[in-house]
Formats: sequence, C-alpha cells, structure tokens
Amino acid sequence: MTQSTGPVLLVTAWHMPTMRAALRHFWRVRALERTSCRQAPGCTRVHRWVSRRSILLTSWWSDRASAERWLASDAVQTVDAAARGVRGASMTVELRDANDA
Repeated sequence: MTQSTGPVLLVTAWHMPTMRAALRHFWRVRALERTSCRQAPGCTRVHRWVSRRSILLTSWWSDRASAERWLASDAVQTVDAAARGVRGASMTVELRDANDA
C-alpha cells in the first residue's frame, strides 16, 4: 500500500460500558477536540458526536501523516488511558484515504 499524501478521514471512538462513564469521558474528549485536535497542524475539520455510551470524533486531515501524528500525541494517549481505566471501555480508530471506497 502506498502512503497517501491527500486528505484523509480519521474516526476515533471511545465506547464506554455505562452512560455514566460516557458522560464523564465526554468532557475529556471535548477538551481534547478543542485544545488538541482543532489546533493540530493538518486538521481541517472536526466533529464530535455522542450516543448513549460512545463518544466519536470525526476529523478530516490534509494528509495521513498529520492524522497519525495527532493519534500518537500525548494528548490523545492521555485521554485514551483515562478511558481504558474504566473496566469494559475500548477505543476504535479508522483512518481512510479520500480515495477509499
């Protein structure tokens, strides 16, 4: 597979075992979005979505490398570690190139 240099879509989701845990984690993800994701080089747009037990960040990046740098950042790792401190919580990540079907 070749490394994409065009726009990419990054879907980052945290799935929590209870609504109470999701509510607590929502504020962490909101802060992550506002202070890290929106400010990160290469981020062109971001949308936060919440369901009963999941918090989802959908972000668009100028290139794959920018998205991967943000995913590896201390800010994302800190939020993920806090979520994983809750028994039954998980994180899923999907990174798609603009040309993916």
